[in-house]
Amino acid sequence: MSSKRPMIDNTDPRAVRTREKLLAAFHEAVRTQDPAQMTVAALTRTAGVNRTSFYTHFASPEDLAVHALGELLDLVVNADIVLRSGGALTGVQASRRALADIVGFVAERRGSYVNLLGPGAAPTVKKAITDAYVQHTIEALERNENRPPDADPVVTAHFLAGGVLGVLGAWLATDHPERTPDELVEALIRCLPAWINAD
Repeated sequence: MSSKRPMIDNTDPRAVRTREKLLAAFHEAVRTQDPAQMTVAALTRTAGVNRTSFYTHFASPEDLAVHALGELLDLVVNADIVLRSGGALTGVQASRRALADIVGFVAERRGSYVNLLGPGAAPTVKKAITDAYVQHTIEALERNENRPPDADPVVTAHFLAGGVLGVLGAWLATDHPERTPDELVEALIRCLPAWINAD
């Protein structure tokens, strides 16, 4: 099976409709079943497309999961950088706003994200999400002007991805969490390395 997705950016109406059907099938599946049981056969059956069409766009259910969560991952890499580059906010204010966007996004979609990030998440799907988060975070850290020369962006990205996603997963898995989204953001802010919050 090829890991290439030659049609993932194809704007042909038929290709777009196929991707939309598969994305809708993914979101339906993740709300109603164990992600570990998510198969290409089940996804294509729900989407009403064939397996060949699936593999034309996505390499695996995990690949589809990362694509489906692209909006969240875009928040990871874009929000903090944009806020800092504007210079209107201090470092800690920018971090707070970026984390608030991420926590708020996940909180609004709790029903889906608890199955993707919580304790019962399928290891392969969770790893795919974590890997994508790490890659996005590395890109952001490499552009961070406050990063000390000895602060390895790859190690830092793994630390942040594991920490943020782990905290979010535990928070989502609790029916009545002790912290509100705002309180969770403040708790996460205190975990960040000082140079990330620097002006």
